[in-house]
Amino acid sequence: MNLLAKIFRSAGLRPTWALERRLNRRALLYWQSIKHDGELVAVDRFDPQALEDCSAHGFMLDLRQVHAPIVCHVGPVLLEEADLTELPVSLADVSQRSLLGQFARRWKDVLSGQQPVTAEYDFVTESYQILCRGVLLPLSSDGQTIDHVYGVISWKSEKLPAVDA
Repeated sequence: MNLLAKIFRSAGLRPTWALERRLNRRALLYWQSIKHDGELVAVDRFDPQALEDCSAHGFMLDLRQVHAPIVCHVGPVLLEEADLTELPVSLADVSQRSLLGQFARRWKDVLSGQQPVTAEYDFVTESYQILCRGVLLPLSSDGQTIDHVYGVISWKSEKLPAVDA
């Protein structure tokens, strides 16, 4: 756990970012709270557990082998949604039809922009309309290069009315 989260928890306080209702916004505000001017956020300073329920909707990509990104952490909600059974797993092996696959494949946008990327998707399956939003946060293990990305995805779905044949 990072120092900021320890201080707030020991004082019985919730930081401002923790009051935000939207998961992706809460994750972005937390990332901004531990970022120092002009520096990349260090992987070892980033604590998904400080984000409470965001960690259940979160995932971590290891980009140290940039031509073969690895999904090294997936929260239980996304693990089930993507139908994954073991980690780590190559991003290439994650279904492109899953929310995890949709968002994780935008990691190149984080590298090119050198900043967080937010996105919203609205799509329809055979029986559901799904609205999802997420954020991808750049992280660094050496302070110089973005070599990890942490993502948070939330969604809501609505069952479509049955179509009479």
